[in-house]
Amino acid sequence: MKNRFLLIPALTIAAALAVFAVPRLQESKDQLSSRQALNLVRTIASVEATIKMKRSSYGSIQDAIAFGQSYGDFKDVAISSTDSSSATVKDYRISLVASADGQHFQVSLRPISGCGLGFFTNESGVIYQGNALGCSTP
Repeated sequence: MKNRFLLIPALTIAAALAVFAVPRLQESKDQLSSRQALNLVRTIASVEATIKMKRSSYGSIQDAIAFGQSYGDFKDVAISSTDSSSATVKDYRISLVASADGQHFQVSLRPISGCGLGFFTNESGVIYQGNALGCSTP
């Protein structure tokens, strides 16, 4: 009977450790986890909002990267700009397009290949997620 009462706290502790330790083990140096990808989209949207407050218009991807790096927003990720509207982060591609008048923007963060989750937002701040058609739900 005494062993039963010891087993319950041990299982509770093991379950709690699994919740926190397993996601950490799944993070890779070459891949973004879904959580990291979502956080990156949130950060980009926040950086764009800050740029809009300071300049009265949204910025390009180069503006967002430079601004975010200068304020330490992207200290944990290496973002490589590939052209005027896109960049790569590990195994994801970011597309950020600001309208010609600077009053709107759209961001997409999607896997370069494979069936991982993609994340999308604009100046509304609502973030959408989805997978490519034909891919299983994660």
